[in-house]
Amino acid sequence: MTVIVIYGFTGKYSGNGEYKWNHPEAGATHKCMLFLRQDSDSNEHLAAVAECAKYGFTEIENMRYGTLRVEVLNTDLYRGFAGFYEGALQEGSTLVFYPNVDAGGPAA
Repeated sequence: MTVIVIYGFTGKYSGNGEYKWNHPEAGATHKCMLFLRQDSDSNEHLAAVAECAKYGFTEIENMRYGTLRVEVLNTDLYRGFAGFYEGALQEGSTLVFYPNVDAGGPAA
């Protein structure tokens, strides 16, 4: 059974990813969500960390696993995540990073 699960984490973007994507500035640390296609609804921590590395993230901390109920993508609160779900379903994974605002300036 194919499922899409979400791994939330904090990581540092190294600039050395395998994927071409709209990434943050190298050296910045961000909270992220990895949408990962899996064969089962289980916590596959090592596979998730390996996928984060393909996006260029290192120093992964506080990784949390959660399931995604597809029906929530039809609600106003979660509708914005539908594209990430579809991307993970088609490509195997998608990653969202949240710009980190440090004490010294604007979002990274």
